[in-house]
Amino acid sequence: MGEIGRRKFVALAGGACAAAFAGCIRFPGKASVPNVQLIGAGKAQFPIILSSNENPLGPCPSAIEAGSKSVAVSSHRYAREQRDGLIMDLAEFYRLSRDQILLGCGAIELLKIAVDVFCSSDKPPIISDPVYEAIDYFAGLKHVHPLKIPAKSHDTGHDLEAMLEALYSRGGGMVYVCNPCNPTGGVLDSEELADFIVKAPRDVVVVVDEAYAEYVGPDFLSCFDYVRSGMPNLLVIRTFSKVYGLAGLRVGYCAGSRELLGAMAGHRLWNNINQAGAAAAREALNDQDWVERVRRENKKAKQMFCAGLKKLGVDYIPSKTSFVLLSARRPWEEIYAFLRSHGIIGGRRIPSMPRHIRLSIGSSEEMAYCLKVLEKFVSL
Repeated sequence: MGEIGRRKFVALAGGACAAAFAGCIRFPGKASVPNVQLIGAGKAQFPIILSSNENPLGPCPSAIEAGSKSVAVSSHRYAREQRDGLIMDLAEFYRLSRDQILLGCGAIELLKIAVDVFCSSDKPPIISDPVYEAIDYFAGLKHVHPLKIPAKSHDTGHDLEAMLEALYSRGGGMVYVCNPCNPTGGVLDSEELADFIVKAPRDVVVVVDEAYAEYVGPDFLSCFDYVRSGMPNLLVIRTFSKVYGLAGLRVGYCAGSRELLGAMAGHRLWNNINQAGAAAAREALNDQDWVERVRRENKKAKQMFCAGLKKLGVDYIPSKTSFVLLSARRPWEEIYAFLRSHGIIGGRRIPSMPRHIRLSIGSSEEMAYCLKVLEKFVSL
């Protein structure tokens, strides 16, 4: 955090600081995906999955080695040692104490726990619209209806002023901020977010989902800084599924006050972190050079893809993440089915944006092929 941001946050905070989900979401349509040969010198293979924002490069070599070794040597044991080691590594990485870190079976488990612990029918979650649908889904399991606040702009994906007003006028158990925003790819202004966090009622938990933060770059203003400053009602969630390339091993984590994490800890699955995931995550965290390579390759493929969209006359929302939300100009069902018939699995339907589709940034070869398919679609 820059010095100006730190000073403003501390000044605003004042004495306050001292005081296996994918399977749950239905993907419409069961059109078969063609079984086609490799393209792009073996770097793109059908089906091309551009639906879940996975890292096409995968994890760093040392993470692969550590995960493989843990399976061979320790898969008959629960991951106590590796789990505790990962907590220590994360605490050191973010300059926090061990009891300010909580691990989850992916970030998704932590989001579910937050809804279970902090929300009820009279204290619903407050979310933006559109936004990552996990909170809406998990609230529905409790027969709780989230209060949805339309986004002020697609650049940021949130109307923080309206969300804050709703917190005071309607009340809520938690407010969910996805920064960078999924599905729009925008990033909030750091000063506005600082104001929002400080002004939110202390009896409301502010959940900031930073799943795609690493893609923004070193200048991203992470809310981990505010956890260090002692904000008592702030929960920051991240994952090893995206830039670190460990989506299949299910490792997420969050940071917050001891009181918040203490309330959540009893709701975790027992032994929710596996041997391979913990071992691989420790090595992945230690290899920030690989993170930079992933970020660089993602930027390269995204720039090429967006330049192609512009040539095709396809509108899209500029993104700082590993996905792009584009306008189909026709119902989502049409572009989804067309892409799938050509071996591409795109993102699911966004109810408030029914003529848009979110596409993950895959390899350069995959995105070049995707552009060729989109060229056919827009010419129909």
